[in-house]
Amino acid sequence: MAIIAMVTLTGCPSAHVEIEPQQGPSNDLVAVVQTDSIYGTNEENSDYSATMTVAVPVDGPQALIDSVMVLMNKEIYEFCEYCVHFDEEVTSYSREEVYTNDGVQLLSHYMEYYKPLLQDSVWNVFDRSIGMETQTESFVTYGVENFHCGASCGSEKGFYTFVKGDGHRISEIISPENLVRFFEEHPENATIEESEENPGWTFDPETEFENTSFGLLRDSFVLVIEGVGNHYMTKEIPYSQIGSYLSPEAQALLGLDK
Repeated sequence: MAIIAMVTLTGCPSAHVEIEPQQGPSNDLVAVVQTDSIYGTNEENSDYSATMTVAVPVDGPQALIDSVMVLMNKEIYEFCEYCVHFDEEVTSYSREEVYTNDGVQLLSHYMEYYKPLLQDSVWNVFDRSIGMETQTESFVTYGVENFHCGASCGSEKGFYTFVKGDGHRISEIISPENLVRFFEEHPENATIEESEENPGWTFDPETEFENTSFGLLRDSFVLVIEGVGNHYMTKEIPYSQIGSYLSPEAQALLGLDK
């Protein structure tokens, strides 16, 4: 398992990051956790903020680092542009202008561009967290969670699974047809009971694939259910139950095709 080194950045390009020696399998991905926040004040003198927390790859197979950095740049760029314009379809910079492969200075790089803009425009509470959820000998799964709060609050989450061998991201973990078939043949998994934490959920084959995303964890498949009120729920299903329904590539990564 990779070492995750902790570091806090405050928008300073010269912030020092110490990376611990890598341990575990030689193809492990080593990441450092960086956090930065931008604060603004609205017309009523209420304070608002935009906060980013990212587990940035700094050591490991180069192809894997490159793929994860593509995800990092995409998510941070979209987050900054969204916070600056908040639903307006305009941009401050192109992706090419701000793209970087310097993982150690990733957030401070973006803050050089966006902090002056965000300090004058932030009037809501925004958070985006990009973290390593699972690492095995064959794959790495990252999770991206968004939170926003103003007149009301909402959250979303997505999972991204990367193959360690060549760094590419799995495009299909399970097909719509196999997802429907799984829930038809395993109806005990097709619901989440209502509780104080969630309003409950029942699988709907007509619309559910449009409102879900998927990821591979160490011991289970994770289903993200969007649109539960303004938030999301997750449901983990053991591979012993759903493994045979997954895509051939996902089964191969998990060693289920043997």
